[in-house]
Amino acid sequence: MRRARILAIAGTGVLFVLHNNWWNWQPDATLLFGLPVDLVYRVLWVVASTGILWLALRGWWGATE
Repeated sequence: MRRARILAIAGTGVLFVLHNNWWNWQPDATLLFGLPVDLVYRVLWVVASTGILWLALRGWWGATE
């Protein structure tokens, strides 16, 4: 439970930094397999934020490990 709380607090800071850099991506830049960087970045951000929210809820509402 303590580990989940620490990861949630640390992850919130990481998401804040990533969100600030979100708008620096060029929409026409491409990644592997021709996927737009913007799309890949947004999907990864949503996945990471969902995981951190889950950790925060798990840590603060006292779920057992």
